[in-house]
Amino acid sequence: MSELAAQGWLGDWAAQFLDPRKRLYWGYLASAFLIALAWMVLLRRERPASAVRKLLSRDIWCSPSARADYAIFLINTILMGSIVPRLLGHAAVAAFCFSLLHGLFEGRASLLPAAPAWAIAAGFTLVLFVLDDLARYVIHRLMHRLPVLWAFHKVHHSATRLNPLTVLRTHPVEGVLFALRGALVQGLCIGVFVYAFGDRVSLVMVLGANAVKLVFNVLGANLRHSEVPIRYWPWLEKIFLSPAQHQVHHSVERRHHDRNFGVVLSCWDRLFGTFHHSEPDQALRYGLGNSVAEPHSLHTLYLAPFRESAMHIARLLVPGSRARPRAPLAQSDQSSKASHSMKPIRTLKFYSVLAVTLASVAAFPPPLLAADMVNIYSARKEELILPLLERFREETGIGFRLVTGKADGLLKRIEIEGEATPADVFITVDAGRLQRAKQAGILQPVENAVIEERIPAHLRDVDNQWFGLSRRARVIFYARDRVDPSELSTYEDLANEKWRGRLCIRSSNNIYNQSLVASMIAHLGEEATEEWARGLVANFARNPAGGDTDQLLALAAGQCDITLVNTYYFGRMLNSSDESERAAGEGIGVFWPNQDGRGAHVNVSGAGITRHTRHLEAAQALLEFLVNDESQAWYAEVNNEYPVVPGAEVSDTLRSFGEFQSDTLNLTVLGENNTAALQLMDRAGWR
Repeated sequence: MSELAAQGWLGDWAAQFLDPRKRLYWGYLASAFLIALAWMVLLRRERPASAVRKLLSRDIWCSPSARADYAIFLINTILMGSIVPRLLGHAAVAAFCFSLLHGLFEGRASLLPAAPAWAIAAGFTLVLFVLDDLARYVIHRLMHRLPVLWAFHKVHHSATRLNPLTVLRTHPVEGVLFALRGALVQGLCIGVFVYAFGDRVSLVMVLGANAVKLVFNVLGANLRHSEVPIRYWPWLEKIFLSPAQHQVHHSVERRHHDRNFGVVLSCWDRLFGTFHHSEPDQALRYGLGNSVAEPHSLHTLYLAPFRESAMHIARLLVPGSRARPRAPLAQSDQSSKASHSMKPIRTLKFYSVLAVTLASVAAFPPPLLAADMVNIYSARKEELILPLLERFREETGIGFRLVTGKADGLLKRIEIEGEATPADVFITVDAGRLQRAKQAGILQPVENAVIEERIPAHLRDVDNQWFGLSRRARVIFYARDRVDPSELSTYEDLANEKWRGRLCIRSSNNIYNQSLVASMIAHLGEEATEEWARGLVANFARNPAGGDTDQLLALAAGQCDITLVNTYYFGRMLNSSDESERAAGEGIGVFWPNQDGRGAHVNVSGAGITRHTRHLEAAQALLEFLVNDESQAWYAEVNNEYPVVPGAEVSDTLRSFGEFQSDTLNLTVLGENNTAALQLMDRAGWR
């Protein structure tokens, strides 16, 4: 055993008693002891010294059952610490759920926008608690009713004396099932709530633990696995499960079998007919009766359940046979006991393979993804990125996995996945969105001489956390038959009264407009920009609606005379396979504003390398490839976007738009000013 592994195991063991998120946290054990002591002294009228002796009795804490609990605790901490990281995690489930909703409903919901963050957090915490408790009830009941699962769950019921560590007396198979249950419930709740309420979603935490669970644990959760039969009032036991009620669940008496499956809430037992009140002065026996000769041996606790479960599966698979229904607790294990006398097929070989498998799980870390692979989350449409990625693979030998989706959905997905995210590179459009990714903490700074040399400083983040890959300008388009280009001059002039009722534009929800306003704030200041925005709103020919292409079509249809659109949309119109769109484009002119001053507003599509990438070199190689001359020319030709690399080739369509001077404002500012821009647009009445 290596020193590093030993230190890790010691840390895992200690964490069970030092982490407030764990059931056996010392504070919860102390509160359980004090509650039990108070109950015995105040209600049972016992002397304090006598009560302490009973609570710390050697018959309980040093019994064969307790010693087995301790051994299972030590072994399972090692096994589960190696198994659980390989399982489906709640982050992956949440990301899938969020992305699915985002795709199904085409964007983010915005429920209860006026609700305070604390109310959303409280609602999320409560819903998660209730659904988690229900899922625990369902899995627990299934483990009693299905013979294949009972073979593993009865390890927990084999305890003949109860102490707080008995809660961890579980077979690893049961531990895996409950871990998967937790991942599914938590993941679904997180995904749905984040989709519905965004960044207002959080758990109400105390000491780093879920507040509801903390209250449950402080109020004596550990007494459920104890021999202190604390009862609640009958009406309260119909809502919350008392320690005495859970002790009934462990009883060997037939009338107590399959009762009180709940964990915190007893309402599930009432709803599904498994409820049982505690009884006054109940004196119970625990365990599996006399059905197992050695209930506390490691063989019985770890290996025998596999064989018994396999026998149940075999009965199901053999033609004409059925698995026998589960008999009452003590009786059901008579068949298990009898099976010990049967000579199993190749028993030694079976145990040898099992031992090697368990040892391998504990010894080897999860395999890493291939080193010559890069995982890409892209908000750009597949047809605009896939051909380049295939060429990248051909030229470098580095493979790729591509996930496409809406920008906000992919960004939130990476946030939810956290350290478990497979994403190495995040690609999206608009510096405002790239800055959101930076502010969310999902990107990392990258020092790469090739990228820095080829991309001008104003087209990349000031901290090198994202880099522009292609440029688009948001400029003025006008109807050739109704507007003389000599009337046009600057962005600021669009607020002039001469354009009253003549301007079409997208809504303030559009990131392109938000970034334009953010740049205006940087150049003019917030007060002057708000005055400009009010003038712009006064000049609207119609309420903002549709995308950039819709603005151009409205312009061609005579609904307005001028508009603000990204240049590549106009390029698409001119090269469209739809003859009517091409004809519409012929009547539209492009005008480059502010050419005697700061220049036309430009933005970028860009990319950043994720904070938790496992393939940093491959990710950097991809960014280098995307800014080489060939890739830059490809973007210009295919999507009519301007290169970020000075001197790179542009398409004939882009050349037809003419030369222009562009704004050299560092685009990081667009993200930094985004919130102010949104608030300003709202005050100005830009909807």
